[in-house]
Amino acid sequence: MKERDIQKKILARLSQEYHKRGLFWTRDVGQFISVAEIAKAIKAIMGGASPIETLRKLRRLSIGLVGEPDISGCLDGRWIGIEVKTATGRQRPDQAKFQKAIEARGGIYIIARSPDDAITQIEMLLRDAA
Repeated sequence: MKERDIQKKILARLSQEYHKRGLFWTRDVGQFISVAEIAKAIKAIMGGASPIETLRKLRRLSIGLVGEPDISGCLDGRWIGIEVKTATGRQRPDQAKFQKAIEARGGIYIIARSPDDAITQIEMLLRDAA
């Protein structure tokens, strides 16, 4: 199963289990090009500019933070980060750095490979913190 599929299943399960106590969401990390920038590029190409050069020069805007978890949320007033991995997936160094930052500030960070795994770890960490 792909990471994205596991992520969707975990989000659905979190919503079922914790809908009255918390909120969870995803946010992709990456880049995008604004509609205005694309319109400007089309106009330049229609005016005779080189399509390849014009596309290379497009200004890209970054979203998200490198290393942030796939799923974020707040449960019972505690920030939770969930990095979703397949059965063989491993945490990257930038993700480990993000984990340390979250935990140093009292948040919860887990690596989950299934919905059951996510719920079990969250419950254990909340119980240990009480």
